[in-house]
Amino acid sequence: MPAPFDGDDLKSTHKAAAALETAISLQSSELAVPEETRPNNVTITFDTEAATATVTMTLPIGFTTDAAGRVVVEAIDYIPGMVEA
Repeated sequence: MPAPFDGDDLKSTHKAAAALETAISLQSSELAVPEETRPNNVTITFDTEAATATVTMTLPIGFTTDAAGRVVVEAIDYIPGMVEA
């Protein structure tokens, strides 16, 4: 089962590194799910010659409204056993 994520887990010092670190963490959480029910919503490809990483994510989202009637878009947890801190 993946460990809870509390936002303080990121060690990166800038946004680009934090984005990659988050993608790797999410992909690791997916790999912790049994193979027969494992989602595959995160793909990371490294190009060592160009020194780049390409991250592709497909995340489920939900729409709600807040007290003022504004639309709120939130990512929905899709990994079984994932717990918010």
